[in-house]
Amino acid sequence: MIWLSTAGGAPATEAGGAPMALFVIIVAIVAWFGLRALVRGLRAGKTAAAIGADFRSYAMEALANAANIDGRVNDAERGAIAQAMRELTGAAVEAASVDAALASAKLSKDELVAYLADRSAAFSRSQKTALLKALLSVFVADGQFDETEHAALVDYTAAIGFDRQSAPEMLRRLSRDFVRGSIT
Repeated sequence: MIWLSTAGGAPATEAGGAPMALFVIIVAIVAWFGLRALVRGLRAGKTAAAIGADFRSYAMEALANAANIDGRVNDAERGAIAQAMRELTGAAVEAASVDAALASAKLSKDELVAYLADRSAAFSRSQKTALLKALLSVFVADGQFDETEHAALVDYTAAIGFDRQSAPEMLRRLSRDFVRGSIT
């Protein structure tokens, strides 16, 4: 081993140590991104196995999760799910179907977001926009829009492909308008 010395005689560094350190850092970064992609793929796969590729099934599961995300579900959120599904599919949704979806909701927000990010290209822009509007309507149906709901909506927005940096302020404006009843 060759050691370089500083003017004071103390060893400074091993020759070739800087390139090796850079290589280790690059490998660690690549491994981190690879691991994240693997976990996202596993989550998306679990969601796909549970609901298939049907947008309607995905939307119902996402809306049920949205209603449950703050730990409580009320009648206003049930009604918001029924209305949102009617707007998304064009067909009326029975209250029993909403209750069944709420009772059987088994996927986490992270799994639903990973699925959406993975399959975003399979859904049309109008479906994705309608899904965001539907999620927002469920989140604000109880008259509150807490940080957990806000973070979830930002995650869904990013999964669709909208800018994560500007999304929070855009969503805050939309939620204020939505609560006031000025979004149709």
